Amino acid sequence: MNITARGAAVFSGIILAMMALFGVLIDPRGDNSDEFLLASWLPPIVLFPGAALGAALGGPSYHRFREHGQVLWPTYVGLVLYGLVAGRWDQFVAHVPVLIAWVQTGALLVIGAVLVPFTTTRSAGLHIWVACATLICCWVAGGFLV
Repeated sequence: MNITARGAAVFSGIILAMMALFGVLIDPRGDNSDEFLLASWLPPIVLFPGAALGAALGGPSYHRFREHGQVLWPTYVGLVLYGLVAGRWDQFVAHVPVLIAWVQTGALLVIGAVLVPFTTTRSAGLHIWVACATLICCWVAGGFLV
């Protein structure tokens, strides 16, 4: 395991989990809800692909999907927490979280499509697609949370 690849995954997971925590602490109908929505759309687009790419380029053992996933698990945990909280926000703020979900989904699909053709980054692209499906499922599940 490369310490840099693991560090990027842990860092990304912590930032995504912190965004989830902010989403729980900030009142969706309060004064700071607009700032949270503006700040919350970009982290999954940047952090998960960054961690996945860092793990893919971290060494030859990370070119396999399974080993790559063992490095990325902290980022997946942060993404799940973020997705659940962001989906919950859809109940309170009209249509903006749905737009954010579409932007995040489209960006992750495109980034994954760019990385999959190359042997070195194929596992990163596949994990980004798995993260996209995970994020969608968590958004939907988070919509049922009260």
